[in-house]
Amino acid sequence: MTLNKQLLLLVTIYLLSLINIKSQNNLNRRVVWSLEECLEYAIANNITVKKAILSKNSSDLNLKQSKNNRLPNLNANINGGMTNGSSIDPITSSFQNEFYKSVNGNISTSVALYNGNKLTNTIEQNQLLVNQNSLYIEQAENNIILSILEAYVQALYTQEAIEIAKNSAKSTEDLLKQGQIKFSNGALSRSDLADLEAQNATNQYNIVSAQTQYAQQVLALKQLLELDPKIDFQIEIPELSDSKDFLIPNKEIIFEQAVNKLPDTKIYDLEKQINEKDLEIAKAGYLPTLNLSGSLSTGYSSTRDYIDFGRQLDGNKSQNVSLSLNIPIFSKFQNKTNVALAKINIQQSELNKIQANKDLYQKIEMAWLNATTNQAESKSSKTLRDTSKLSYDLSIKKYEFGGSTTTDLLVSQTNYLNAEQKYLQTKYMGLLYQQLLQYYQGQPIKIQ
Repeated sequence: MTLNKQLLLLVTIYLLSLINIKSQNNLNRRVVWSLEECLEYAIANNITVKKAILSKNSSDLNLKQSKNNRLPNLNANINGGMTNGSSIDPITSSFQNEFYKSVNGNISTSVALYNGNKLTNTIEQNQLLVNQNSLYIEQAENNIILSILEAYVQALYTQEAIEIAKNSAKSTEDLLKQGQIKFSNGALSRSDLADLEAQNATNQYNIVSAQTQYAQQVLALKQLLELDPKIDFQIEIPELSDSKDFLIPNKEIIFEQAVNKLPDTKIYDLEKQINEKDLEIAKAGYLPTLNLSGSLSTGYSSTRDYIDFGRQLDGNKSQNVSLSLNIPIFSKFQNKTNVALAKINIQQSELNKIQANKDLYQKIEMAWLNATTNQAESKSSKTLRDTSKLSYDLSIKKYEFGGSTTTDLLVSQTNYLNAEQKYLQTKYMGLLYQQLLQYYQGQPIKIQ
């Protein structure tokens, strides 16, 4: 290798290392991840997706090789040896009883002229396998998208639950301070003060519990992304308005769109076509095969030293061209078995298609039912949250003026917190169901 080439190689390696370091540093510096960034990263790095891509690459190679199998082969063979004693000279075919050396070589080729269209059907089958593996890649990407979406929405829900818990705790802390003053002045019993202290402790615990649930959801999302445990990771919190009703199409329409756009059932259409090609290949076993072959050979023997090496090779040349017809008569019923197995596989693929359609419809029906139910609950849960908040605010004012007991106040707070949690759950579940229905209709996942 010249000096210039060595320098070029070193510079290239250095630049590639800088690119890799910069990419890793960017990943390490990225702390807050949006949903779009999570989806993009997961699709590019998920192990299942990578395995599906490798399977696709393998099928591409198999397709290329099946096309190359149409070409004739070409082989060369050279043999050399020394013989002593009685033997037949392989070059002159004469009887010899002496020590001699011989060399012979040949070039041969053969090509299949007819094999029951087995090569053609194999090429077409391998093309179907390439197409099917492309759908498997799409299916793997869709599966990780749905997993990321669900984990992300759950993380959003638990994050907002932290804020609710903190607000509730802040409200209780203020009430506790007022209660301590009232108790000092003799306007509040020790029992009521104890109730406020217990509620304050409960609300503090609720904050820790909500933070733990959020950390668990973030960890689950991080594991789905297969990120290095050392990387700091938090989710981006989008600005979401109150849940609004969205148009829910008829579930039959959604199913029709899903069948046309998603790979879930298309995979089994291709599986049936692949098995049908297997049947055609199996039937080819009953048909004769016709091959064309040819060879060119020559040799040298020391028993003919009076003729030099070059002239012997030229004079000993022989050519051969032949046609070979192979007619199957009895294959121990192997062809019959292969045909029967291929037919069973076709029936199996038909059942797989039916099952895939059934599973897809059940998923859509469940998402559709959940979305419909959620819309019916969203208005009532918002109304309940708003009225419970108003009731709680009024209870605080009444309590401050001595118009209600501590027990009444704490009951009102508990009712408000339960209503807030119900509304929060309805809000984020509605967001999830909306995205699921968009996915089944072939629309992109995007939280707005």
